[in-house]
Parts: sequence; structure tokens; C-alpha cells
Amino acid sequence: RGKMIFEKYNYVEIPVSSGELVRDVRELLHRNGKEKTFRHVSQVAEVCRELAERFGLDPELCEIGGLLHDISAVISPADMMEYAVDQGFELCMAERKYPFLLHQRISAVVAEEFFGIDERTVLSAIGCHTTLKANPTRADMLLFIADKIAWDQEGVPPFSDEVNRGLEVSLERACYEYMRYMNDNGKVLCPHTNWTMAFGYLCGRV
Repeated sequence: RGKMIFEKYNYVEIPVSSGELVRDVRELLHRNGKEKTFRHVSQVAEVCRELAERFGLDPELCEIGGLLHDISAVISPADMMEYAVDQGFELCMAERKYPFLLHQRISAVVAEEFFGIDERTVLSAIGCHTTLKANPTRADMLLFIADKIAWDQEGVPPFSDEVNRGLEVSLERACYEYMRYMNDNGKVLCPHTNWTMAFGYLCGRV
């Protein structure tokens, strides 16, 4: 397994693979000064496993998605944009304005190329974990909402009551409640095309 996506970025320190996913994720993030990211993805992976067991999805696959969803944090947003342009990604206005939004799509690339993940449901969930997307799978919605429950800021998320009540009903309802909260409270910097399509989809489902 080569460096692939990382080979362009000489500032990324690449550890020797141990073949054990948690260890390799931890090493890559720690060597590149992303200890906070490792704490976050570990918490998200734990929530993914819990939700997978609750909603009847594959706990191991969902946990992998949680561990790898922010793995591109070792690459700068400017380089993410350059990579996306080089690879011919179709970019929406939100991604052009806020390149860090590309981290979901770049993390899916890293998961596949560097960590050898070929399970499409996992790659799909990683690739839309910030914005969701039109016609999301249950795995997509699970990682999306797990990322929000185990958020990377201090304290309890302000939307936790709404999301937890939503989870009593379904993954769709939980995702809808989170997105509605963000929309109603002016928390969306610039609506990503996928966010808008996902919310429209959920509005018709709940």
C-alpha cells in the first residue's frame, strides 16, 4: 500500500502501518499534531457502534466510518481544494467559499486509498458526514448524527435534546431535528448543495 494521496504533501508524517486500524489512525493523527481529532473520532466511533446496535446496522462497519470520518485533518484545507480541483471534483459554492467542507470527501479518499477500505457503505457515509446528501442510506444518517452527538466542542451540544428525542423515533427524525435546529438558528455558514437536498428529502420523510 503506497502513500498515494499523501505523497504530494511532504508535511504529512506517515507512520508504518501496523495493520490494526485504531492504532494506525491514532499514530497518523498523533504524529501530525491532531490529538484533539483522535479524541473526537474515537468518541464518534463509540457512538456509531452504539447506534448501529440500536438501529440494526453492522456495528463494526459503522465504527470504521466513525474512526476515519475526519482522517483528512492532516491535510490543509488549501491542499484539499487543490486536490479536489486536480481530481475534477464538482464543487458547490459552499465548498469553494469554505474549503474545509471538503474534508468529508477527502477523508473518503484517504480511507479508500491509504487504509484500504473498499466497503461502499462506509465510504459513502464518510463522504457526506458533515452535510448528508440526497437519498441518504441509514449508514449515512448514522455517521452524520453520531458526528453531531459526539461533537468536537466543549460542553453539551445545544441541539442534544431535539436530537435525542428524534432518535426515539428514527435516524431520519434525528437528522431532521438537527438540520432544522441549525437552519432555524442561522448556524449554517453557507448551505452546501448536499445539505439542502438532504433536508428536503428528510422533510418529506418525517
